[in-house]
Amino acid sequence: MKNSVEYQFPSQPLAYRFLNTVKHFDADQLVVRYGKSNHHVKVSYRIKTEGFDSTLGELDDLARQMEGSEV
Repeated sequence: MKNSVEYQFPSQPLAYRFLNTVKHFDADQLVVRYGKSNHHVKVSYRIKTEGFDSTLGELDDLARQMEGSEV
């Protein structure tokens, strides 16, 4: 099963930093790109079926640290 989430940031440099950091996450079928604008980052990945998948929580925490929020 795939999951997609989009985050909004107050500036393009923060969105770019988030985008580049998330590109190195260890997630199956990870796709990271700009969303609606260059202040938005859309992340798609395949949810792990074995055990607990903490990817969404990690994304939320990282976005919060970079002043972002889920749209």
